[in-house]
Amino acid sequence: MKRFAFVLARDFTLSPLSLFVDTLRLAGDEGDRSRRAAFDWQIIGELGLPIRASSGIELMPTAPALRPEDYDNILVVGGLLGRKNSLPASAERFVEGAARKGVPVGALCTGSFVLAEMGLLDGHRASVSWFHIEDFRSRFPDVDASCDRLFIVDGNRATCSGGAGAADLAAHLVSGVIGEQSAAKASRILLLDRVRDADAVQPNLELFPEAKTLSVRRALLVMESNLQEPLAIVDVARSVGVSTRQLDRDFASQLGTSPARAYLKLRISLATRLLSSGKNPVGEVAFQSGFANAGHFSRVFRKMTGLSPTEVSRRSPAL
Repeated sequence: MKRFAFVLARDFTLSPLSLFVDTLRLAGDEGDRSRRAAFDWQIIGELGLPIRASSGIELMPTAPALRPEDYDNILVVGGLLGRKNSLPASAERFVEGAARKGVPVGALCTGSFVLAEMGLLDGHRASVSWFHIEDFRSRFPDVDASCDRLFIVDGNRATCSGGAGAADLAAHLVSGVIGEQSAAKASRILLLDRVRDADAVQPNLELFPEAKTLSVRRALLVMESNLQEPLAIVDVARSVGVSTRQLDRDFASQLGTSPARAYLKLRISLATRLLSSGKNPVGEVAFQSGFANAGHFSRVFRKMTGLSPTEVSRRSPAL
């Protein structure tokens, strides 16, 4: 039997935890009896002291933060960002002890921030949500962070972007223990389309919902990850493994535009969000969205939106 320990950050996100645990539960048993036949799991913490999720639901720990070597995998479930000391000291020692003893340590959702703060992701690849990737990269330059994978297993570290990606990471680990059929069974019971592998792309792409193929979706994510210092389109194409000509054709057929135009639209979308806060000077917004100077940025912004950056910024406090 494989044993999993879950360490919950303050205000942790409930859905990744429940999806991961239910994948273990459904894959490891027959007849939906919730027997812990192939896998066991515990919530680590101070016994009798509930841990509150970001939704307000509270869970009681089932095992103390002792003897991490008794577990086969330890996973930190992240929560709301901006919290100091997101893990109690005893839980932090538990995770650090696991890493020292070679126990695989992973993170669900923003748990990657917790592990990175502890230095446990330095030199490792990590999957981070597209929503948090820029913040993560600026804070943890020693981590090879990516937002174009649902999950990444790199040696004794495993990270997932959050949400349903937790079920995919769980299915990957289940497959290695009791086979792909059991993992697929759990996915079907949870009404998930299929077990997605690590190469599946995070389903962001709000501006371009019509993007269908892997190459286009991945290219858009590469662009979104490089807005402040835009890449040449040839480098975007190379990063997703297609020729520039093929990428042009794919964008034209699916999005009705060119890669360069789509890239510009993503940059202007970022600029609009930054201006809408009413707190960012136009020059700073221009820099963060990849423009050499405020004058050029203002001309392009007006052409794309029909408004000047200053107009958008001034309107914001009333929104």
